[in-house]
Amino acid sequence: MVYDKKMFSKRIYADYASTTPASKEVIYAMHGASKLGNPSAIYEEGVEAMTVLETARALCARAVESRLEEIYFTSGGTESNNLAIAGVIEARRAEGVSYEKIHIVTTPIEHSSVLECVREYEKRGVRVSFADVNKEGIVSVDSIKKNINADTVLVSVMYANNEIGTVQPIHEIGEMIREMKKEKGSYPFFHTDACQAPLFLSLHRENLRADIMSLDGHKIYGPRGVGILFVKSGVKITPILFGGGQEKGLRSTTENISGIAGMAAALSAAAAGRERYSLRMKLLRELFILEVEKRFPEALLNGSREKRLPNNANFSFPWITDAEFAVLYLDAKGIACSTKSSCLKGEERSYIVSALEPGNKWRSKSTLRFTFGVKNTRRDIIKIVETLEKMKETLLKSSALAKNE
Repeated sequence: MVYDKKMFSKRIYADYASTTPASKEVIYAMHGASKLGNPSAIYEEGVEAMTVLETARALCARAVESRLEEIYFTSGGTESNNLAIAGVIEARRAEGVSYEKIHIVTTPIEHSSVLECVREYEKRGVRVSFADVNKEGIVSVDSIKKNINADTVLVSVMYANNEIGTVQPIHEIGEMIREMKKEKGSYPFFHTDACQAPLFLSLHRENLRADIMSLDGHKIYGPRGVGILFVKSGVKITPILFGGGQEKGLRSTTENISGIAGMAAALSAAAAGRERYSLRMKLLRELFILEVEKRFPEALLNGSREKRLPNNANFSFPWITDAEFAVLYLDAKGIACSTKSSCLKGEERSYIVSALEPGNKWRSKSTLRFTFGVKNTRRDIIKIVETLEKMKETLLKSSALAKNE
């Protein structure tokens, strides 16, 4: 993939889990598609747009090894997750089942677009169970199994965590659910939020055993405002938007043709470059983790050391009492990172890190997430660690002065 040389110049961008810059190939694909008409129109410009739309669908289907009719385009990961959850619940409701007779199993470390959606349905009477997560941020397959009951319609587990980078045993969960279905019938369906996964992990739907899968363009060097929901044939799901009946009636609205073209280009590039990109990111991540552990032995790595995304390093530093201030300090020094998911505004601590060690009062308030990408180098890693050392010295001096006063 080719990128603008001026991108992030003079600064170190280390927040690729939050968003990635669109590659030149993606921008080129979007530019060409932006000149097309409405794909619902029957005249020439509309037919051309429909051709681009279906070509993009074919490319995306190939990337996840699915059928064309199983790919639906959305506005992004949040909509895909909401459509997956609400769509399954409302499909069950359409069969005459009350909210109180509907049950969902998920985990306490899901993305907010999953958790807030299930909490909304809890208010309406839907029962929700949260599976156990160990101290490394790995979901217990046995706990999921124990929580499934006769009313369970959906199990939703993130493929790779956006904050701490842990990779979940999706295949094992999917296989377990598939075996249970042989006795229970068509339910429960298995949904995975895979928005963080495509650059590093296989999306082969048969290997994952997922019935429904969410993807997001701007996490994979694609455009913002476009995503995918994979829905396996036979899964009962109803729309949450109504209008023109686009996307085979599941997602009404005029299709974002330029965004969809960019999404297809990004997803195809992710699949083609996955092995090489993953190796390079793992080398940077390991260098960073080793340097942090050497210079800050008091720091805690959040999430599994081995079962994590190749580009993710999330640490808690006990001398950080205000993580947002730390982010701003690093920003002033030319380094962009985050303290938790960018989708969480106004939250004092990370609920994901809190789930790893509930009794630790400082750990979830002192987190910094560094996620590396295409523009990062070994020199960047050393610069970040050296800046962290200076920040520690500054914070400890400030704390000492405050105590003396």
